[in-house]
Amino acid sequence: MKGNQQTVASTERMVDYDHNSYMQNQMVRSRAEMMRDAVERIGPVVPEFTVMDYGCGPGHSALNAVAPVIEAYRRIAPQGIIAIRHSDQPGNDWNALFALVFGPDGYQRNESRIRTEAAIGSFYTQLAAPGSVALGTCFAASHWLSRALSPSSPGTVWFADLQGEARAEFAALARADWTQFLRCRAAELRPGGMVIVSTLGGVPDASEINGIRASARKVYRAIFDVANQMVTDGLLEKSALDHFVFPFWFPTMAEVRAPLNEESDLKEAFEIVQATLTPAPIHPNDVFEDSLNDPETYARLYAGYIRGFSESTLRLHLFGPSAKNAAEVDSLTEEFFARLTRYYQAEPGQHAFETMPLTLVLHRR
Repeated sequence: MKGNQQTVASTERMVDYDHNSYMQNQMVRSRAEMMRDAVERIGPVVPEFTVMDYGCGPGHSALNAVAPVIEAYRRIAPQGIIAIRHSDQPGNDWNALFALVFGPDGYQRNESRIRTEAAIGSFYTQLAAPGSVALGTCFAASHWLSRALSPSSPGTVWFADLQGEARAEFAALARADWTQFLRCRAAELRPGGMVIVSTLGGVPDASEINGIRASARKVYRAIFDVANQMVTDGLLEKSALDHFVFPFWFPTMAEVRAPLNEESDLKEAFEIVQATLTPAPIHPNDVFEDSLNDPETYARLYAGYIRGFSESTLRLHLFGPSAKNAAEVDSLTEEFFARLTRYYQAEPGQHAFETMPLTLVLHRR
């Protein structure tokens, strides 16, 4: 393994995230009524109604995550003050986000009773004062683990295909992270407050490795196939690929419920209002199925979408350890996504992104 050091965080360098965040936007928009219902259940809050969106990202999905909240709160408290806190890692493109917030389509364009803030840091830490948040939301973000792991994992880059000690290590971190996430939200939410978490999930399936069929399984197997061919061609270090797994965990419903049922402090803190895991309402078996008859467009959409969320992680944990310098990391990145595009164009529909959103709505007692 070569010694090139990459300092960029795994959430940085998300290439054109806004343009390539179809699934994230679909998930947020489909939860609009859920957000409105939560606001009505919480009711007016004095001196201000504080909303915190965890893992907001830099694009329009962050605006879509608060628009229904503003709309609903204006109905019940027309003159009420709203504090909106967008929360994400330091590497988030904050300039791009706030350009949207204060731009012609942003929620601040005609508002004098909304204060916009950034809460910068990991959502596995407490990011707000105790009892200060009325409504928390987290869309397509809580599947990111608190840190990357580098187990011996030849043959896969995907948590759901891990076996033995590697899978046990990932499962333990996922359980600890989710428990910590819930404890942080319990501390931040005011009594009567609510939190809505929607992420990608997994369902029991005896035909799958480990008996779980996780969302997007075919996409990550495609990523491995392309990377493995680059190893065969001498472009990537085998040792780097053999120890690279995306730092994700797409949970089952049982895994999401477990801490809420088993940890006494969380049982006391939260009432489960809703817990669902169902196929996405639009294109659940292939997010870009509308372009199946146009292989070139289909491949371009998939390569762009995958690049949007994965490039930073691939650069940091796969291309970086295989490169001598930053220029070589750039070259490997371009080669990988060129190959991935050809891979999808050659077999449209064979490596589709299957989407099974898991949504949890909690009420703070």
